[in-house]
Parts: sequence; structure tokens; C-alpha cells
Amino acid sequence: MEKPSEFFVGVLDLFAILLPGAVATALLKKAAESWDFASLVALPAGEAAEWATFLLVAYALGHLIFQVGSLLEDQYEKLRNPWDAGDDRNPYRAAEALRDGLLTEGERKAIKTFQWARSTLLIQCPAAAQDVHRLEADSKFFRSLFVVGVIATLFLLSPEHAAGGLVTALLSGLCFYLYRKRRAKSIKQACIHVIALHRAGGGKERTPTGET
Repeated sequence: MEKPSEFFVGVLDLFAILLPGAVATALLKKAAESWDFASLVALPAGEAAEWATFLLVAYALGHLIFQVGSLLEDQYEKLRNPWDAGDDRNPYRAAEALRDGLLTEGERKAIKTFQWARSTLLIQCPAAAQDVHRLEADSKFFRSLFVVGVIATLFLLSPEHAAGGLVTALLSGLCFYLYRKRRAKSIKQACIHVIALHRAGGGKERTPTGET
């Protein structure tokens, strides 16, 4: 039986796809009306059919937006504050040192610190893993809204829609800020949890092999 915490995370993941997709669909519908696409596309008649079509398109667009947003994850490390990078008090650095002592050189190259911490929690402490997953789901939600905000701003790049374009630009900037904050918190929490787990005896040390 699914636990309430897992159901909650699933809902957040769904909203990270469906809600941004619905916003993008509404923008696309508005653009289609102004570009007179209605004569080229035969839409189902009836309110129920229209809602079903809207939800299907929103779900499909939501997945596309989610994939575009996932490209931000690859750049996240470059966006972190450079002045924290070498701070020994940083939980990320402490978890990285712990990971380096447990993995071989090849494993360290293949598995990033956050990936290792999250996988360790998933295997050894699912409750802590759910805590991290909730923060990740929040970050994905704001990440998708940021992508939608950029798209909306591009749609409103005209003198007659200057006010709307400014508002969407500010909102997309706020969504990016919230994405980064939640993403950073998920990484920090994963590192803190895995360090505490290791010190409590949940992690087993071993001597790395295959190194010179």
C-alpha cells in the first residue's frame, strides 16, 4: 500500500508536469486564436471533449517542458556560489569527502556526490530519502514554471504587451530563484542526512580498491 508521504511526492511530481503544461496550453490556445489556426485544426465539439483535449495537450506539453527544464540540472553546479565551493563547513564538501573514502576512483568519476547521497538514503533510510524527494519535487515544479515564464515572456515581446511581458519576466525570475533555493536545500539535506546516517552507524566503511 502506498504511504501518504509517497502519495504526496507523486502529487508534487504530477503538478510539476501538468500545471506548467496547462499554462503553456492556454498560451498556445491564445496564440492559435490570434493566428487563426482554428480553421486548420478540427477540434472535438462539446465541453467534455474540449476539456479532455486540453488535459491531454497540457500533459504532453508538460513533459516537454519538464525535459527542457531538466537541462538546467546539468548546469546547476556552475551556478552555485563559488565562494562556498572550498568551505570545509559546507555539508556538500563533507559528504563528498565521505563518498571519496568509500568509493573507488572509477566509482567517484561515475557517481556524483548528490547522486551517491540520495541513493544511499534510498537504500538505508527511505524516510530521509522522502524528505529529500519532496524538496526535489518542489524544485522541479518551479523549474518547469521558469521555462513556461520564459516562453510567456517571448510571446509578449511586443509594445502593446510590454506590461504583461515585464510581469512574466519578473515571475520567471522569481521561479528561477525559488528553483535554485529548493534545489540547493535538497542537496544540503541529502548531504546532512547521509553524514548523520554514517556517523550513527548506518554506513559501512571500506578501503577503496583499484587505486594506485
